[in-house]
Amino acid sequence: MTTYSKDDFGIVIDGQLHSVDWMPYLVDSLSNKVLNNIISKIDKKLQTNPPDFTSDARNYTVGQVAKMTNKSVSTITRHCRIGLLKASKVGKSWLIREKDYIIYRDNVDDE
Repeated sequence: MTTYSKDDFGIVIDGQLHSVDWMPYLVDSLSNKVLNNIISKIDKKLQTNPPDFTSDARNYTVGQVAKMTNKSVSTITRHCRIGLLKASKVGKSWLIREKDYIIYRDNVDDE
């Protein structure tokens, strides 16, 4: 039985390796095309919907929103997780922008 190294490129037909010298270039080319496609999609997304990084914007934690709304921390966390309260996951915590809190406060009935 023939063994092949990790540097062998080619096509195996009936147990025989048929060397394809251009295979590494094809793999690199395809990898670059995929990466460029991903980067292009991210750029388009950022152009059509730029992030809102205003320096005077206020952010709240789940605990702060829970106190302001008289709800439990677990309820606010659940609302973040299901999308009822728009929030960003930062590590294991949620971060809620002030404008998202205001929308939530004005549109969610007390439980």
